[in-house]
Amino acid sequence: MFLIGTVTIHAQELSEELMVVYLKDGSQLEGYITKWDYENSLFLKTKRGSIYEFPATKVDRVVQKSLLEINTNAEVYTFKETGQYYQWRGQALVGNDGLRANDTPGYGFSFLAGYRLNRLVGAGIGVGYDKFIDDSGEELIPIFAEFSGYAIPKSTSFSYSLGIGYSLARDNADYGIIDSKGGILVYPAIGLRFGNSNLKYTLDLGYKFQKATFTYLSPLDNSTRSEQRLTYKRLTLRFGILI
Repeated sequence: MFLIGTVTIHAQELSEELMVVYLKDGSQLEGYITKWDYENSLFLKTKRGSIYEFPATKVDRVVQKSLLEINTNAEVYTFKETGQYYQWRGQALVGNDGLRANDTPGYGFSFLAGYRLNRLVGAGIGVGYDKFIDDSGEELIPIFAEFSGYAIPKSTSFSYSLGIGYSLARDNADYGIIDSKGGILVYPAIGLRFGNSNLKYTLDLGYKFQKATFTYLSPLDNSTRSEQRLTYKRLTLRFGILI
């Protein structure tokens, strides 16, 4: 732990300067130091008046805010490398050519909750919704595990992810789907994580493999059935919000 700037041990004088406290888990908080026992704990009062106590073992460094602002080009690394994380994502599914899909694109979205061991390795559980062909009734609910990580300790970093799971399929009488069955899902992707605040953004390019079976009832006689055993293979572009 080190300190940039000069402070004294008197609480009144400490509170006059706006400080930035960086914690060892990668998070940070701004405020005024009201008390600092270097061996035990640090007390920080935010601009809104809330007071936080940080054990000395969790404090990485303390920087005077005015000194940070002198060099506006200096990057502040704010990514939380360990601990819990949550992510909301939406994706566009590129359409396949051929008579069945006819280049019609699809879309999907998902929510993920996980735990990061370090910058390189994190794991989570997610659930989502996928519609591989927009003007069809073929809908899937993926439930998956995902492993992910980031290449470098910078605000903008290359990323990887691998999702593996199983998707539940839905019947849809409006489109003549009288029976449906999901299947295995595999979803590798590479991309970028960016953002200078505690709220991060992700953008990645992936390829989604999804098995499913849909049984259609013929609208002509309401008795003829057609079973479609499918393996979707879709290039995907995905955007996410990460906290």
